[in-house]
Amino acid sequence: MSLSRSEQKALLRFFLTYIIAVGIVITSFAYLQYNIKKESLKDKIVAKLQKEAFDIASSAIDAQMEGKRFVTPKGVDFLLLDKNKKFIKGTFEEKILLDHPLYHSNDCIYYIDKSAKGHLGIEYIVVKECGIHAKYQKILKNIILLSLLYFLFLLGIGWYLGRLFLQPMRESLETLDRFIKDSTHELNTPVTTLLLATQKLKKTNNPKYLDIIIMSARLLSSIHQDLTYATLAKKRKNYLQQVDIVPIIEDILRFFDVLIDQKGLTVSKELHSCTIEADPDEIRLLIKNLIDNAIKYAFKNSKIKITLQGCQLSITNRSKPIPNEKLKTIFERYQRAENDQGGYGIGLHIVQRICKKYNFLISVESNEEKTTFTVAFNQSKK
Repeated sequence: MSLSRSEQKALLRFFLTYIIAVGIVITSFAYLQYNIKKESLKDKIVAKLQKEAFDIASSAIDAQMEGKRFVTPKGVDFLLLDKNKKFIKGTFEEKILLDHPLYHSNDCIYYIDKSAKGHLGIEYIVVKECGIHAKYQKILKNIILLSLLYFLFLLGIGWYLGRLFLQPMRESLETLDRFIKDSTHELNTPVTTLLLATQKLKKTNNPKYLDIIIMSARLLSSIHQDLTYATLAKKRKNYLQQVDIVPIIEDILRFFDVLIDQKGLTVSKELHSCTIEADPDEIRLLIKNLIDNAIKYAFKNSKIKITLQGCQLSITNRSKPIPNEKLKTIFERYQRAENDQGGYGIGLHIVQRICKKYNFLISVESNEEKTTFTVAFNQSKK
C-alpha cells in the first residue's frame, strides 16, 4: 500500500510517539530487571560464601573434638585468622575489615564468619568471591540484548498497527473523494442539460426543450433534497402527522414523468389506501429515492411495477441483477448497485435511515428477471 504525503506524516508522527513510549517502558523495565537480577546474584554469592565458611568451621570443630582430619573446600578462596588476627592458613593474605561481616571491595565480596569459636585456634574465617563486576556486566549485556529484541519486535508491531490504523482513514478519504466526484458528475449532467436546453429553447421555441428544462430542474431538486437530508437530518425537527401514502406516490410519479418518458418506461400501479403517522417530508424522501432508484437502473423501454397493499410498498423493475455481495452493502452510504451507472450512493442509505427511524422493514430481492424493493410500514393503519 503506497502512502500519500499526508499519510506518511501521520504515520511518522504516530511511529515517533510510539517509539518514545516503547523506549521509556523498555528502559524502565530493563533498569528494574537489572537491579533485581543484580541483587539476586549477590544473594546467591552470599549464600555460597556462608556455606563455604560453615563447612570450614564444621571441619575445624570435628578435627579438634573428634580427631578427624581438617580439610578445606577445594576451589574456595579463604583466610583463617586467630584471635590476634594472625594468619593461620589460607589462599590469600591481605588486610581484612573484620568489623564488617559482609562487604564489597576491589571487585570481591568478603564474608567473615566466627562460628569456629577458637577450635584449632581459628577465630575468624574469611571467604571471598571475586569477579563480581564481570558477572554484573554479563547480566547487563543479556538484559540489553533482550531489551533490543523486545524493542525490535514492538517496533514491527507498531509499524503494522500504524498502517492498520491508517487503512480506515484512507478508505474514508477515498470514499469521500469518490462521493465528491460522483456528486459533481450528478450535478454537472442536469446543469449542462439545463443550459443547453435553455439556449435551444431561445432559438427554436420547441416545447420539447421546455420538458428537458423541467426534467433537469427536478433532478437538481432531487439531488438537493438527498444531500440536505444526508448532512442535516440530525438537526431537522420532526413534524409527525397522519400521512396518506397513495397521494405521495402519485405526486412523485408526476415529478419524474419527463424522466420516465425519456427512458420509454411504463409504470403500472396497484395502490390501496395506507395511512401512517410520520413526518411527511421523510416519507416523501423515502418513496422518492426508491422510485428514483427504480427509474435509474431500469432497462430502457421496460416496465416498473408499484404495489401498495396492506401498507406494504413494493417497487419492481427490470434491470441487471444485483450481485449477492452488493446486496449485503447496498444500503450503506456511498454504495451503488452498479458502478457504471450514475448516482452518488446515498439515496438507498437515506431510505434505510428513515426505515430504521420509524421501524419500517425494508428488503430487496434481485434475480435475472427483476429487482424488487419492499418496505413494510408497520405503523397503525387507518
